[in-house]
Amino acid sequence: MESVEKKLKKIIQNWFFSKPLFFTIASAHSLVENSVLAVPLRCGKKRIEFSQLLLQNVEIEILEHYLELEIYRILLGHPYARKPYNCKQSVLTIASDVTIYKLLSLEKNNFMNLLNLPSLEYLKNQAVRFHTLTHPLGLKWSKSEEEKFFQRNLHINNSTGFLEINDDLNFEQWYKKILFLIQETAVAGENAGFSQEAEKAFEQEAEIWEENEEIENKIKSEMKEAEISEGWGSVGGNVQRQLVDNCDFSFDYRRALMKFRHNIVNSKRMLTRMKPNRRYGFSAMGSRYDSKANLLIAVDVSGSITDESIEHFYHCIKQFFFLKIIEKIDVIFFDVNVINKTPVELKRKMNLEQVRGNGGTNFQPAIDFFFEHKSDYDGLIFFTDGEADIPVISKGCKDILWILDSRQAWEKSKKWICSLEKNSATYLSF
Repeated sequence: MESVEKKLKKIIQNWFFSKPLFFTIASAHSLVENSVLAVPLRCGKKRIEFSQLLLQNVEIEILEHYLELEIYRILLGHPYARKPYNCKQSVLTIASDVTIYKLLSLEKNNFMNLLNLPSLEYLKNQAVRFHTLTHPLGLKWSKSEEEKFFQRNLHINNSTGFLEINDDLNFEQWYKKILFLIQETAVAGENAGFSQEAEKAFEQEAEIWEENEEIENKIKSEMKEAEISEGWGSVGGNVQRQLVDNCDFSFDYRRALMKFRHNIVNSKRMLTRMKPNRRYGFSAMGSRYDSKANLLIAVDVSGSITDESIEHFYHCIKQFFFLKIIEKIDVIFFDVNVINKTPVELKRKMNLEQVRGNGGTNFQPAIDFFFEHKSDYDGLIFFTDGEADIPVISKGCKDILWILDSRQAWEKSKKWICSLEKNSATYLSF
């Protein structure tokens, strides 16, 4: 009997002519047998791992579908994107599968239904729940936008038995929605619709996913090359366009933070003849830094911002700014007003219960606070969803970076933010 590895290699070789981009992506990953896998295949860390036991009797057509699923996952960047802080790996898997399922529905390609994926079975179970129970999320969510969202997007076609999803959400948005769904439908300590086997499979799929900017950029480069050389092969045009849109790595929050940090550090730079230039010695002016920089962070704690989003933001900030050149990072919290008139120092764990806002959002009080204390700080970082009136910023402003809580919020707000003097915008992918 031919081994699974040989079958997989044969499929990849056939892609050289039929799907050149798939061939390139698969060839850049090592095929590795993993005997403890509860899933047929998984990818990450430049590997495609497979289970000989689960796949040894699978027909070559179905095996190719399994492999295609992992290639789509890689093209979408899921195994190499930033994970949410303290993420739930099983939810990452379900979010990834449903994103791919929606993508392939553009070409009426329903091969994922042939694979009996636990993630799709879970969502089908939830679809039944939302169309049979009066209050599937409990009384407090009755007729809420969240309940309407799941009723609209978890629907089973009676004639085909396939799951139908209407809204176009990205990987990040599906993660948040499914995490909410699981939390709100938990019964007696267990996730509704989960079997132990499914839970193990969900966890294992995302187990080796880790952020890797180099591989993300490589994927982007290969996709651009495929557009030029017509290397998509038999992949449908609608799927191609959606993949290119979803895999836009051109705007990265890390680059925006690095640029902001560079501007802050350079604001403290002073030219001097007392210190030699690294390249030209005393024939050119060297530089020194007058003092260390101080930052002010304004965090939106209105009702539209979740505690989970704020935790992700803190984690991101601490990665970039706990450096010797940054002397102090102070935090203020705001909704329609600044809640704490005395800034608090950024700590590993912030108690949000004491500063949680009650409703609306107004950026102006936080801007005014920054200008009133402009001698104390060298830059300001906003974290918000951008849902408020445009603030008035006077000339001579220091650098302000707006970090939005999602790409959707960034798309909506980036134009007005970047129109303000010395203001820039980015977003967190989770």
